[in-house]
Parts: sequence; C-alpha cells; structure tokens
Amino acid sequence: MEAIGKVIEESTPSGFLFKAEIDRPIALHDYVYVEVEEPLEGGVRPVKVLAEILGLEAKNPLATERLVTELQASLYSYKLLRAEILGYLDERGRITRPKTAPNPNTPVYRAEDGLLQEYFKGSEELIPLRVGRLTNRPGVLVPIHLQDLQYHLGIFAATRAGKSYFAGKLIEEILLNTPFPVVVIDIHADYVKMDQRAGDGGRHGDFDVVVYYPPGASKIEGVTAEKRDLLISPKQLTNEAIIELLGATLGEMQEIVLRGILRQLRSRREAFGLGDVTAEVQAKLEEENEKGGKLKGSERTRYQSLLSRLEDLEEDVSLPPSGINIGDLIRPKTLSVICLNGLRSRIQDAYCSIIIDLIFRHILSTRAEKARFLPVFLFVEEAHRVASKTGGSRYAVRTVSTAVREGAKFGLFLTLISQRPRSIDPDILSNIGNYAVFRITNAQDQYMIENASESFSHRLIEDLPGLNQGEAVLVGPFVPLPAHIMTLKRMTMHHGVTPNLKEIMDSVNLSLERREKARW
Repeated sequence: MEAIGKVIEESTPSGFLFKAEIDRPIALHDYVYVEVEEPLEGGVRPVKVLAEILGLEAKNPLATERLVTELQASLYSYKLLRAEILGYLDERGRITRPKTAPNPNTPVYRAEDGLLQEYFKGSEELIPLRVGRLTNRPGVLVPIHLQDLQYHLGIFAATRAGKSYFAGKLIEEILLNTPFPVVVIDIHADYVKMDQRAGDGGRHGDFDVVVYYPPGASKIEGVTAEKRDLLISPKQLTNEAIIELLGATLGEMQEIVLRGILRQLRSRREAFGLGDVTAEVQAKLEEENEKGGKLKGSERTRYQSLLSRLEDLEEDVSLPPSGINIGDLIRPKTLSVICLNGLRSRIQDAYCSIIIDLIFRHILSTRAEKARFLPVFLFVEEAHRVASKTGGSRYAVRTVSTAVREGAKFGLFLTLISQRPRSIDPDILSNIGNYAVFRITNAQDQYMIENASESFSHRLIEDLPGLNQGEAVLVGPFVPLPAHIMTLKRMTMHHGVTPNLKEIMDSVNLSLERREKARW
C-alpha cells in the first residue's frame, strides 16, 4: 500500500505530526496507521498503531505576502497533519496503547475499512449493538456495548439535532437483539409509533409496544400499538411523591396533617384513592362539638388550604384506589411508552419522577427472585427538568440521583436525554459514564459536558458546533474508541418530526384550487 505521508519532527507514544502532499485528499477525523517497534512478550515486534487525524493545515513557506507562481505553489505546498494515537490490537484483539513512539520519517498509511472494523467490531460478551457508522468511513459500523450502559448514558444535543432519533435507534436495537424490557418517559410523543415500520407504516411484530396514557394526556392520532391507562394509586406512592404532585410547597404544619391522614389510611390496609384523602380532610373540617366546628382559627385555615390544593390536584390527575402493576411496565421484549404529551409541565415532571421511583423500588423488591428479575433500560426525555440543579423539586432530584447512583447495581440502566445539560444537577451528571453528544453550540452546555466527563476532551468539545444533523460524538466505555458517527436509519417509525411546511402548503393550495374550480 502507498504511504500518504511521513512522520516529521517530534513524536510520542500518544501522537505525532506527519507531512503529506498538498493534492492528497485527507479529511479531519479520518484514520491512519504507522508501524512501530513495540516491546512484547518474546521480544520487540512491529505492530500497526491506529491514529486519528485531529489537526490539519495546508502550508507553503513561499506563500507569504509576496506572490508566487502556480508552479512554485505546487512544488512547495504541503499538508501538515496532527494525529492522536489510539492503540494497536494485541493477540487477544484488545486495543492497547503503545509504549514506543513512531520514528521520524516513518511512513503513514490510510487505515483501510477492514482494519478499522476490527477496532470497532465490539465484544460479543458485552452485547454489541450497531447504532451508527463512522462519519468519514460509512462502510465501518460502530457498535455500543449494552453491558456498559451500567455506567448510564447521556444523550445531549441542541433542538432538532437528532437526539430522539438516536435514542429510538438504540431502543430498537435493544428490543430486536435482546429480551430485555425498555421504558420511555415520552414528553413529546416521539416514540408512540415504534410498533410501525418506517417505510410503509405497517406493524413489524418484532417486539411489543404498549403506550400508557395518564388521565388528561393527549391521545396521539394514528397510534396502532396497544393503549392502556396509566393509573397510579396513592397507596403506591411515598408521602414525598404525593406532596410533589400537590406542587406548591406545603407549610410545615400542613405537611404534618397530610402525612397523618396518609398514615391513617394506610393503617386500614385497604385500597384508597386521592378522593379518600380529600374526604378525610373534608371530614375534619365538618367535625363539630357543642361549640360548633372543632377546628378554629389558623388550624381551620390550614385544613381549608390543604383541601383546596387536593381539589385542584384532582382536576389535573386521577389517583384511583387501584393502580397499575409496575411489573406490567417491564415485560420481556416490550417497549412501554409513558406518553405525557399534553399535560401541564408540573404534572409531567411529577409523573416522570414518580415512574422512576416506582420502577426502582419494584426492581429492588424483585431482585432476589431470579425467576421474576429483569434488567430494565429506562429512557428519560427532557431530563434537565426532573434532574435540575435549580428548578427541580427535592423529590425529583433525589429520585433521579438515587437511580443513577444505585440503579445499575440492581439492574436499572438510565439514559438521560436533554437539550440543556447545563441545567442538570452536577452530581447526577458526574455519575453518567457514557455520552452521545450531537450538535451543541451553547458554551455553558459544552463546559458542563467537558467538566462532567473524564473522556470528553477539549478537542472533542470543539467539534460539537460543527456537527450536522444526525452526527454525534460517542465517548465512554460503551464504545471501543471515541468516535464521530452518523446514526443508522431506523427500522421503526419516528413520530417526532417537524411538519414539512412546503408539503402542507402544496396540499392546502391544491385543496383551494379544487374548491375554486368546483364553484364554476
């Protein structure tokens, strides 16, 4: 194979500079290799060391302020490229960092697709899932290791950069290749049509999809998946979760009253709903003695205020005596979509944190029962709202923080999806080990990602504003090497697509023309 350049100046085991002809097309983030003499067991042997091009300049020492002829420009122009060494494949196929540097004048070769695929083939023991291809090498598929989602995943991007489509591709690969359940907390109804094929809209039948709607959520037109009501009973919730649903901060005495009523209802060991809680407060207000109502002054005002909040809550949510069996949400080879579309933001956020809490507690309770235990992959859209460092509730932040910190030990693997990583609590972000980052232009978001991730270097951060839609940087233990990828096309339908105004305009204009012709 013909060399594309030669190593010049200083080189180290972590990188080198090389010089190439000016007319040789070489792209940023393409891959090259050099041979180095590496001390191995049994002696020193040559190994092929893979490197990624991270810097590229075109130079001509004559092209200063004075004009040069085309012949001079051609003769003295060259490219100077900086490459970062990624490693070589050892006898077991593991990527290993070299301990020696390439010598000056060592030939540099463009890495062929076949060689690259060896680096990106993944380990079958870790369950590789193909979700993308290298941006500069579309023939090389990039897997992510499902096992390494034990370190959780953050999918971050500016709006319409491709984060939900990528999440859908990952969900699809999990369900097509494993029996594990996936749960999505879906704020914008992006995932409700994943039982349909992307091409013709027909049902694929490769895995089950169930869409759960809480009372008051908007039903999405054209959904062919099984639809169920998401009913949650107060008996399933912690006191803190019910207080979270009430929204406004309760006074200390109101909280004591509410906790006392809930404790009393639970002690009866009977099912109870939100209406029963309201009725208990109403009954307290109606209690009388020989002097009239028992409750007087500020105490009566306290109960009246609590009653008003409970009545307001009943208008927003329904908490019946009997709630959903959480085990139904996590059935094998099933995608459970919790569609919160159309609900008020506060109610969406409360449902989101409650679902995370219920699933985590269910997994804890079934962990010892091997016949019932299944790891769960939980995807959370708009994660910055429930995991917020400033605007989120204490209950929501504590719930997400606990799930991220402790969940993997018990089989709960989280994926947080957000267009505002700067708003996520730093303690939560620091427990995310894997990143799929699409185009991000906000400097605060870039800063948060760089500081939260040990693997996300400044040079990768600099690439983020220039990414095209669907392109991402993958970093973390779930990929064999950090990679710039383009998301593969999905087999399933993606519902979160911005309306095509040209198509709508043409359709409306055609209807108007037909109506005008019909008049004559």
